[in-house]
Amino acid sequence: MTKLFIAERSARVSSALAGAAMIAGESIRFCADPAYVWNAEPDPKRRVALVSGGGAGHEPMHAGFVGTGGLDAACPGEIFTSPFNGQIYAACAKVALAEGVLQIVKNYTGDVLNFSIAAERLRSEGIPVEQVLVDEDWGSREAGDVGRRGTAATVVVEKVLGAAADAGLGLEELAALGRSLVAGSRTIAVAAEAHRNPDAGDRAFDVPDGELEYGVGIHGEPARERIPASDLPTLVDRMLDELVADMAVPDGVVVLVNGLGGIGHLELLHVADAVGQSLAGREIQIQSMVAGAYCTALDMRGLSLTLVAAGPSWLDYWLADHDTAALPTPRAFSVVAGQSTPAANQETSTSPSPWLAGLAERVEQRRSRFNALDQVAGDGDFGDNLAAGVSKAVARSGPDGDLGSDTGHLASAYLDDVGGSSGPLLGLVFGALAARIDGAAAADLPAALLAGFSDALTAVQRAGGAQRGDRTLVDTLAGIMDDTASRDQEVLDEAALRSAIAAAERTRDMTARRGRAAYVGDRVLGSPDPGAVAIAWLAAELWDAATGSPSGLGESADALLPNP
Repeated sequence: MTKLFIAERSARVSSALAGAAMIAGESIRFCADPAYVWNAEPDPKRRVALVSGGGAGHEPMHAGFVGTGGLDAACPGEIFTSPFNGQIYAACAKVALAEGVLQIVKNYTGDVLNFSIAAERLRSEGIPVEQVLVDEDWGSREAGDVGRRGTAATVVVEKVLGAAADAGLGLEELAALGRSLVAGSRTIAVAAEAHRNPDAGDRAFDVPDGELEYGVGIHGEPARERIPASDLPTLVDRMLDELVADMAVPDGVVVLVNGLGGIGHLELLHVADAVGQSLAGREIQIQSMVAGAYCTALDMRGLSLTLVAAGPSWLDYWLADHDTAALPTPRAFSVVAGQSTPAANQETSTSPSPWLAGLAERVEQRRSRFNALDQVAGDGDFGDNLAAGVSKAVARSGPDGDLGSDTGHLASAYLDDVGGSSGPLLGLVFGALAARIDGAAAADLPAALLAGFSDALTAVQRAGGAQRGDRTLVDTLAGIMDDTASRDQEVLDEAALRSAIAAAERTRDMTARRGRAAYVGDRVLGSPDPGAVAIAWLAAELWDAATGSPSGLGESADALLPNP
């Protein structure tokens, strides 16, 4: 088995269709030979059947769009291979209605040829057939006589025509509507990694680090152009520049943010936000937007953006209720044009605390190493959360703050603005420290720090239930307190900090009993707990700030992190 979780070659199409039919509900039926799915309960007002198809590997397109308000039938070929004409003919004949069949065909040679032959066979039997050819891809605009590829705009075409068919439109009306939709559509796709070969498991082509395939197709073909990777708003602006220059949008647009199979929904939501802001800046009204993986290329790590010039004649069809397994009913766009995201409105201190600003820089230098340590047993975001809290504390601070106010800002930042388990626990630690440090004279800071760590240990154990030996930051806090208690020491000193570092080091030999690390058992052995290491490193940072001179102990804690 390769890294793709798929059936054996001989069963790939039938297995996918069987799964699609199971998910879609009782009205969606599955034929194994020739392979297609169809809707057994079309709307009684429908006079024309809608049929589409294409190579497998683009799921949920097309089988996921069969149902009420969608397609009547879909027939996939093998992966990235067109269905054969007998398969298409059988599907069309099965669902043909009183006024015939409308085929929705993506512009690829094999698809066009096989759908056209099936259409001729149907016409010879007296079944009227029309075609809508989808050919909106920006990346293939210079393909010559073969024309542009058909890609994700197919999703919009199938949804709109499905609702229009349920409203009772005839064959010629549906064909004209579909062609006008295609003419007003453009799609551009970009990828950071190609899809995996279903058999060998290797990538179809290599994309160097720091670069993107720009204008990529959906069948494993690389793009004609490769561009440097950039931040997301810059990339989205560039993609929209290409699309808007290639179409007219007098009445606004419908937007499809589409994943190509290898990126998560969180990324698509970030893209959707960037699209919304970019189009608002151009004063282009978004009438509706959907985001999801609808037209994929196996597990290609990439996305496509589709703009369809909105038209009053069909927008209601796009927004109409429907019942298909893969596409939720679209909604009218609800964000006011020009509205910015909360992140864009956050205030940042122009004159922050020098110590906090320096701490933020030092945390950022270690962020990826903390993430790498966390990845051994968790989700690899400890460094991100650590950096986020310090950054938010910097934004709260002012130039005249002292160590007491700075630790107070750290406490409120972690408690109020950083999630997960690390955020609130670090908030408790800094809150306990701030309560002891605030107002303390410089000479009293070592005693205040020790008392603060003692209070922090109590608070963290009370809130989270962790004990010594559970492989958490409690082990480091306990290391400080156990060392000073054994020496009847009432102030923090360098010996206590060395004990903290040693306690963090010992967590590498502990099996976790708390947090996500507890789920992976002995796989964590050999790597120290990131929270324990962070407390040791932060304790050294606080000690240096309190004494006004570098101790070098932070470097000892640094040694517990993976090499950069």
